[in-house]
Amino acid sequence: MKNELRWLQALRGIAALMVLFFHMRPHWELVPSLSVFAPAMQWGFSGVDIFFTLSGFVVYRSAQRTIPDRGIVPFAKKRLLRIYLGYWPVLVLIALTTVYVYDESLPELRKIIFSALLLYPNIWDNWLPPAWSLTMEIYFYLWVALIVLAARRHPLKALWSVIAVLVAWNVGWLIMDPPLVYNGQQPLRYGLTGLGIEFLAGALVARSYDRKHWIFSGTKWTPLVCVTLMIAGVCLGMTSPYFDRVEIMRAASFGLMGLGALVLALTMEQTPWAPPAWLVAVGDASYSLYLLHTFLLDASSKARVCWGISEPPTLRIFLLGLPVAIVLISMLWYRWVEKPIMRAAI
Repeated sequence: MKNELRWLQALRGIAALMVLFFHMRPHWELVPSLSVFAPAMQWGFSGVDIFFTLSGFVVYRSAQRTIPDRGIVPFAKKRLLRIYLGYWPVLVLIALTTVYVYDESLPELRKIIFSALLLYPNIWDNWLPPAWSLTMEIYFYLWVALIVLAARRHPLKALWSVIAVLVAWNVGWLIMDPPLVYNGQQPLRYGLTGLGIEFLAGALVARSYDRKHWIFSGTKWTPLVCVTLMIAGVCLGMTSPYFDRVEIMRAASFGLMGLGALVLALTMEQTPWAPPAWLVAVGDASYSLYLLHTFLLDASSKARVCWGISEPPTLRIFLLGLPVAIVLISMLWYRWVEKPIMRAAI
């Protein structure tokens, strides 16, 4: 990652750690002294919203630099390789562990194929649960590619038009038939997901950043506004569980938090301060961490039972060291598996 984007990479690390601790919540709840952190950990899923806004920023910049000169194929190839070549090795690891370590059966063939090709946008249908967001990312890549390809003269208008369509569609169904939306059954739930607003908001930020908009000039008001947006988004999202389940409500709350975090990180790029090196390193390995962490948490539970770790003092030490171990394993996976594969293929 270039030096100019080190804060952005640190933000990736923060988002990945948020998701990790969200899924660690039931593990830490086993120890009273650690369970006090559970109320805060339950909101860690919003790290995905940061990922979506951040991805919108990065992918839109890539599309703008690639598609006008080289066409849509090189752009699509690079983005899809980035997704699949990081994902498939983890899926192979899970398959081998399932068969040869746990001595369990693989899922049905249909689920394996659909999961491998990322055709499931629903977390409950995926062999690897976090993969649902990768399916959404592929949808978003298509949107951005079409916007850049079809609206070369007026890309900003195109971005706002698509956002307006997503808002109108999702808000319209929420007003007309709330029970349908709350049950996740509104038409084109995934094809016209409200989460796309987060991604396209990141694309809007990319346009402003590349044009050196004054909000990124280091003005003292920008960080204050960003922090205010982040707090407001989280506070709004905490008022009802539907802000997690309903995509348009999530975009309006935790998505707002993600947008504020993205702009704040980009503003920090204009300052002389550098992010902690360890956090940047976690950001470098964030894709590996995101894909591996649920698998490693499940493996840790099996190991804990196998080793008979149940006494409070020993269990506390085990669970405190668990996130550190998962991060370190993910960083090694990134260095020895993900990074070499990406370098060879892209």
